[in-house]
Amino acid sequence: MAFSFPKASIVVASYNNEAGLEQVLDAMLGLNYPNQFEIIVVDDGSSDNTVEMLAKKFGREKRITIIAHAKNKGVCAARNEGIKAAKFPIVVNMDHDCIPERNWLRQLVKGFVDEGVGVVSSFGSFGGTSTAFRRELLDQVGGYDERFFYYREDTDLTFNIMDLGYSYRLVKADYLHDHREAKPKGLVATAKYVLKRLCYHQNDALLFKRHPVLAGKFLQVKFGFIVNPIADFKVVANLWEGSSKKLNLGSPRGIVLIRNRTPLHTVAIVLLAIFYVFAVKFFRLIGSIKFRKLLV
Repeated sequence: MAFSFPKASIVVASYNNEAGLEQVLDAMLGLNYPNQFEIIVVDDGSSDNTVEMLAKKFGREKRITIIAHAKNKGVCAARNEGIKAAKFPIVVNMDHDCIPERNWLRQLVKGFVDEGVGVVSSFGSFGGTSTAFRRELLDQVGGYDERFFYYREDTDLTFNIMDLGYSYRLVKADYLHDHREAKPKGLVATAKYVLKRLCYHQNDALLFKRHPVLAGKFLQVKFGFIVNPIADFKVVANLWEGSSKKLNLGSPRGIVLIRNRTPLHTVAIVLLAIFYVFAVKFFRLIGSIKFRKLLV
């Protein structure tokens, strides 16, 4: 029996990415999809001209619904607002800096060919951008947990759906992740970016508290509370599963801070990665106190 493509709602939460968002939406309007789809853009209190651009460029586009927050509420709240507005049985999360290829939505939604699949992604480990959900399951679990604000919220949502007895499927559905908006420029901006990424790891403790078995395997927790330091090292050194596995210093988002071009770069990357391992464990300890679940 041939797969019947369901109608789909694409939710794009955006914050201060005017130019990039315009490219994303232009690409989405040109998607090759054999059924009806809608795009719901939630501007999360941008301070640039995103809202004005949306009204001017896409205000009359029937397939696009625009929701504007007066102030920044966080990506979880923005996505939940988009989910509430979604009209169709498949809801897709796509980041505001991810430009889909023409067949992206078709390839992604095809992953629901089995009724036991609840979540389909082309991003990686348990969701993120380019991840689709059955709308009825999102309603059952209550959408994104807004305590996460940002980081690990996707994994938590996927685990919630898996806890209902549904499976997660990884598929190939191509898109271009444009990092220009997020990549820090200059030493001070880079230091702030690294500190922000470290702070995000407080949410590891919350994820582990909510899903001790699934998160324990996902985070590679040893002895009941220690994340495998080798796993932490691989993440920051670009050696994690799903990466290019070429030694560089960066983040899983694909942002490279130091490229490995010489032996001196190699030494610097290894030393900074080791420092990062200890730093991330310190911030997990802060998260442990905050969420009352020990994880380092």
